[in-house]
This record gives sequence, structure tokens and C-alpha cells, in this order.
Amino acid sequence: MAGEGPLIGRVGDLRLLEAALDGTDGYRGCVIAGQAGVGKSRLAHELVLRSSSAGISVRSAVGTASARTVPLGALAGWCDHPTSNPLQLIDQLVQSSPSDGSDEVLSIDDAHLLDELSAFVIHHVALRGTARLIVTVRSGEPAPDAVTALWKDGMLLRLDLQPLSRSESDALLASVLGSPVDEKSASKMWDLTRGNALYLRHLVSQEVTSGRLRECHGLWFWQEEFTVSDSIADLLGEQIRRLPEAVRTVLDMVAVAEPLPVAVLSELSDLEAVEEAENRGLIRVDAEGRPRTARMAHPLYGEVRRARAGDTRLRRLRGRVVSALADRPPSGLEDVVRRAVLHADSDLPVDPDLFLRAARGAMALLDLSLCERLAHASSLAGGGAEADLCRAHALLLLNRGTEAEDVLAAMPLESLTDDRLARLLTLRATNMLWILARPEESKRIVDNALGAAPPTVAESLRAVRAVQSAVAGDPLSALELGRDVDTTRVPASSAMCAIWGTVIAAGDVGESNLASETASKGYRLAESWQEASYQRVGLVEFHVDAMLLAGEVAEAEALAARTYRECIRLPGVTSAVGTAIAGMAALGGGRLALALEHLERAFAEFTSLDYPVLMYRYGILLAQALAMAGRSTAATALLTDVDRNRHPAFDFVDSERLLAHAWSHAALGEVSAATAAALRAAEYAVAHRQKAREVMCLQVAVHLGDATGRGRLAQLAESTGSRRACIAAAFASAASAQDGAKLSSVAEQFEEMGDTAAAADAAAHAALAFACANLRGSSLTLGARAQRLARECGGLTTPALRETLDRDLPLTPREREVVSMVMRGLTNRQIAEALTMSVRTVEGHLYRAQAKTGTHDRHELAALLREQWR
Repeated sequence: MAGEGPLIGRVGDLRLLEAALDGTDGYRGCVIAGQAGVGKSRLAHELVLRSSSAGISVRSAVGTASARTVPLGALAGWCDHPTSNPLQLIDQLVQSSPSDGSDEVLSIDDAHLLDELSAFVIHHVALRGTARLIVTVRSGEPAPDAVTALWKDGMLLRLDLQPLSRSESDALLASVLGSPVDEKSASKMWDLTRGNALYLRHLVSQEVTSGRLRECHGLWFWQEEFTVSDSIADLLGEQIRRLPEAVRTVLDMVAVAEPLPVAVLSELSDLEAVEEAENRGLIRVDAEGRPRTARMAHPLYGEVRRARAGDTRLRRLRGRVVSALADRPPSGLEDVVRRAVLHADSDLPVDPDLFLRAARGAMALLDLSLCERLAHASSLAGGGAEADLCRAHALLLLNRGTEAEDVLAAMPLESLTDDRLARLLTLRATNMLWILARPEESKRIVDNALGAAPPTVAESLRAVRAVQSAVAGDPLSALELGRDVDTTRVPASSAMCAIWGTVIAAGDVGESNLASETASKGYRLAESWQEASYQRVGLVEFHVDAMLLAGEVAEAEALAARTYRECIRLPGVTSAVGTAIAGMAALGGGRLALALEHLERAFAEFTSLDYPVLMYRYGILLAQALAMAGRSTAATALLTDVDRNRHPAFDFVDSERLLAHAWSHAALGEVSAATAAALRAAEYAVAHRQKAREVMCLQVAVHLGDATGRGRLAQLAESTGSRRACIAAAFASAASAQDGAKLSSVAEQFEEMGDTAAAADAAAHAALAFACANLRGSSLTLGARAQRLARECGGLTTPALRETLDRDLPLTPREREVVSMVMRGLTNRQIAEALTMSVRTVEGHLYRAQAKTGTHDRHELAALLREQWR
């Protein structure tokens, strides 16, 4: 973050200061006040540059602590002839300045550090109006009376400069780095710097240099724990180093334990020192809270003290805080976790039971890294099997599958209770399935254990088998297995496996009511059992998917939005999963701009975290969104990666992957290949008895111009009764008959369902049908509606929408497809191979297209169509 960076969020301030400098309202200049680093000097420098550019003479001076001991020390550079007499210096300034002061500006930075004589000179210059003044002072610092009189007597306008807002801080980051910072990283930076531009500049420079702040897929991510650099410590440390020992102790106590009850702080330190720390603006007290608590006045103060105070001192202080808090009941789960972290980092004896309780609490709060850390501390302190199971669960969720397997494999099975054995086998099997991508090994773990397993363990293993069957694309087996599991008799993690399997399978076969009922049971379970807390997030994904397949779009979006709000500020991968689920729901509602915003952010973070299972799952959805938005190159490239890195635990969404290919072909204008891919996706769904997914595939085929599945859609509408199936069946029937009125009605039904993209495309089909029937007015009306809805989506592109745009070009669909392939640079032979026709036939299509459009060659024809689609 080299240089001073752009002036963001200061336009209004700058306008106000320029007016004061120009003499508005009788002012003779301005005073810019604010905390250190807030941007006072940067704003003053901008005023100086603008004055110089306008041909105005500028003299500058800076107040410093060292020059303060020398009379007129700060203004020595202004003296043509050395003098210690302030009146002589004033005379020199007057003689060298225009009589009206119109072309002279004096800039004094950090005027609160001026010696008394220098302050006297500046005051008299303002009083006599011999020059205009730009003055900066630090808020909360004592200043000479002659300086404070500048604004108190109304000679200069005082502006109290506020820190940048969160949005302004984000804008500054994006401007300097060249691309946006992801939401969670920007939030962490805001939490540390609180709009202080100088702190932000040092932080970004340090973290980019260290490699901890890095760009991935157009977003900057800050992944590692923050470490205070020497530059930041020096920036903030000087005023702290000058403090009395008692005040430093107060600071360190708050730094290690904030928010710290004031009563505890007063008990552990000198009350006068607490008051002095507050008066100096180093700590702040929440007077309204109960109990009253103390925090660092700025987050970086705490970071600096924790980095510089010394480990032995900090461990001792944490121990004192923990001991003082021992007689006070914790205020909630967060307080339990916080106290355990303090204890673990203190000089007190280890407490494995406390660490384990806190680890489970961290899991409930979805802080996976902290859960793993506390569980590991408990294990090392003798926490036993419970600590190991808790740690392995956290490692699994952190995508550290090999470490999780090592922990689980090292546990002696013969000493485990049935409950613990069931949990161990569940964790091993799911770790193999999802994280290590070894589904066959996952099945072997279950099969090998089932033979001699006690009843509770056997039931837990059947629960695992339910989810194994569901993700393998065998929904009927999954439903049967899930139905037989009594979730009240097995551990929560095993029960969640049965619930996951049932929700996935029920969604796939079109039993959305069963999916929602089962999901509700899972949500209640997650509220009751800390170990199932994170599995709730995964359950939301499967539930949202099931509702979207059924056409319950509004309900899916509402659930995804709630989850997004709950997850967005959480640490680790959790927030990215919440963002991805929101993107899935937005895509299901046809809101492409929002879907791309969420999915691109989530995918970039999954990539940054090297999380293959999530990269695969959401890479499919991102590719589809890119293709539907017309970003064919990006979609094709991403699908190439998706195909190359197929995850074996996601066979159940393979029809979705094929649909993403269909949309990618459509974006390239390859309509034949697009419809073929959609129909292959439908065949896959049929083979795996996924009725709801079959509906989606056949609906997409209709969007792409193939309504041959109308009979099958009618059967699916009758057998599933889902809203989507019924509308899709009506869509196929109307499209087959080229019935504009019915297609218009279908568009309205899709819009009411909440799928704006489907509504836009159906309206485009209606417009084309009306055009074929020579009903020009109706065609124009539906075409306008289609384009409006496509814009609302965020740039939806489909073959039908494109055709409504170039209806003035009298091309057949096949001619349009051939020309689109010419646009991509394909030769006639390549086109012939792709469309399974002869080269002569391709030449014939191009000849007729050129004749209809009046173009003279293939390049001119392609250019015409490219302009039409722009």
C-alpha cells in the first residue's frame, strides 16, 4: 500500500476546508483535528497541493516533541535571518507576504506540539490576517493556549476529522489493492483499524509483504493470524512506553482479557491507574452495560501490548484474571469459552475438563479452529477419548482429514463405550467419504464394523449408510435406511447422518414435504447437541437444494438468507459455506448478479483454503451461473477444472454438473450440444431414480429448445405434485404447441414461483411463438417483458432471449447456431464434426445466412451477429 493512497470519504471535508481557506464566513483558514493516523496530515497535504497548483506561495512547518524545547524551533525554517524574538519573526513574515494575505498559506502540522513562542507567532499571523493557515492538531492532546485560541476565537474553522466508515475503508482497500477484499477479511481489517487510514496502510503493507494477504480469483483474502510488525508497534508503542508502570499493567490486563468487568479490573489493579488509562484514551468503559466492562480504546493497542509485554508477564496476568473470575458465574457460552482460552494461556495448572467443555462450546459457536485447539489442550492434559473425538471432529471439518484419521486410528477401541465407538466409526466413515474422498474405504469401515457391532453401534452405522447411499445417487436405499434409524437412540453425529441422507434423498425423489419435516428434526437436534451444531449448516444446504428442486423458491431463499446472516462473521470456512448457500438460493431464484457475487466470493475462499470437496460442489453452481450470465469463457474453463477434479462423494449431483455443461454450450451458441447435455442429465436422473432432478433437467431442455420430454414431465407432475414439475409440464406442452398465450401464462407462473430466470426465458419463448403466429403486438409485449426480466436477473442469456433480440435477422435456429460457432473461430470442418453434419451442409447454412443478411463473407456475418448480441 505504497504512497498516500486516494482520498476516499473526504470529499465533503475537503470542500468545507477549502471554503474556510478561501475566507468563507470570515475564516482565515482551518484547523483539522483528529486522532493519530486518522488522516489529518493527508488532508492538509491535499490542501497544500491545491494551493500550490493555484499559484499560491506555501510555507510548511511541523511541530515535534524535540523542537518543542527550543523557542521558535518549529518555525526556524521560516526565518530569513536567525532570531529568537517572536516579534521580529512576525515582522519578517509580514514583510515577505502580500499585504492582504491572499497569496500566502502557512501549513503547520501537529501544532499541539509547538513551543509557546511558535504558537504565539501563528496566533498573531491569524489575528493580523497576513496569511491563511492550515493547522492540524491531535485530539485529546494538550496544546498551547495560543493554538486553541485559533478556533475558540473564531479565526479558523475547526473540523474534527472522523475515522473512515466501514464502507469507506473497504473502498480504500479495493482502490489501493486493485480489486475487492473478501467480506470476512475486510471485516477483520476493520475490526483492527477502525477506519484509521494510517493503521490500515501499515497493516496492508505488512500483510501483503508477508504473503498473508493474497489475491485469489479476483478477491483478496487474509487467512493467517495477525502478527504485530515492528512498524506498527513503533507507530503505537511510543505513547505506551512513556506510561507509568501501574497504567501499563491496566492496559495489559485489559489487553489479555477484554471485555473485562471494571470491578475485576479495579480489584486487580490500582483504581487511579484505571482512571488515568481511561482519561488518556487508552481504554474505554462501557458505562451502559451490566456489568460495566473495559476494552482497549483501539484494537491495535491490545495487539501491540500482547506482542510486546512478554509471555511470562501475560501468562501471569491471565492467571490473575482467571482466578478473579472464578467466583463469578459465566454469563453464557461465549464467556465459558473465553475463560478457558485465558486459562489455557495462563500460568495456572491445566484443567482438561474445562478445556473440553469449552471445546464443545466453540463447536456450538462454529469456531472450528478454536474447538480443535481447546480439544487438543484437553487431550494433552489427559482429557481422554472425549477430547480425542472432539478434536477429530474439528479436524475433519477443518479439511484436515489425514490428521483426523490419525487421531481416530490411534484410539484403543476395546476401551470405548458403545456411544464413543459409534461416534468414532461415524467420524472415520464420514471423513473418508467427504474429506479424504475415499467412498469405498468409507463403506468398508461400515461393513467391517457391522458384523460384530452392539445394537446402538449398528444403528449408528446404518445411519451412516443412509448418507452414503444418498450421495452415491441411490435415494430409495437412503430413504429406506433413514426411515429405519431411531435418531433418539444414537449419538447426535450419527443421527445427523441419517437426517442428511433422508433430506438429500427426499429432495431428489420429489418428496419435499418429507425433506422439510426431516430437516426440522435436524435443526432441533443441532440446538440440543453441541457436537451437531456445524452439521446444521450442511443440513441447510441439502434442505435449500430440496426446496429449489420442488419449486419452493421463496422458502429456500429465506432459509439461505438467515443462514448467511448467522455465518457471515464466523471464523474459518463456516462463513464461506453460508455465502455459498446464499449463492445457491439466488441462482435457484434466477438472481444471477447476486448468485455470482456470493458464489465467486465463496469459491475464491474455498480455493484459498484448498478445500476440494467444497470447490467441487460449488464449482458446479458457479459454472452454471457464469454460463447463464453469458460468461462462456469463464464457465468453460471452470467446468474443465470441475470435470478434472470430480469428487466421488457427489454422484447425486452429477445431473447438475451435466446441466452446467448444457448452459455452457448454450452460452457459446451451441444449441444442439446444449440440448443433448440436458437430455443426458435427464437420463442420469432417470437411472438414479431422482425424479425431482429429472424434472429440472427436462425443464432446462425446454428452455434450450427441446420439448420432447413433455409427456414424461406430465407423468412427473402427477407423481410428485411439486410446483416446479407442474409448471415445467405446462411449459413443455405450450412450447411444443407454440402456444404464445399459454407460454405467457407459464412465464407468469415461473415469476410467481420466484424463478425470475425461468420466467424471462418462458416470456421469450412466448414472444417467438406470437411472432410465428404473426401477432406482432403480443410478440413485442412479451419480448419487452422477457428483456426486462432478464435485466432483473443480472444479464441472463439464453437461446430464446438471443433470438428475440435478433428477430430482424431472418435466420433459422440452425443457421444462428452455425454462425455462433463461426464467431468462436471454428472452421467449417470443426463445425460439421460438432453438429454431426457434412461440411457441404455447413457451407449451405452459411451461404443462406449471408444471402439473408446481405453480408459478403463469414467474417462479416459473424461481426453482424456479434454486434446484435452485444
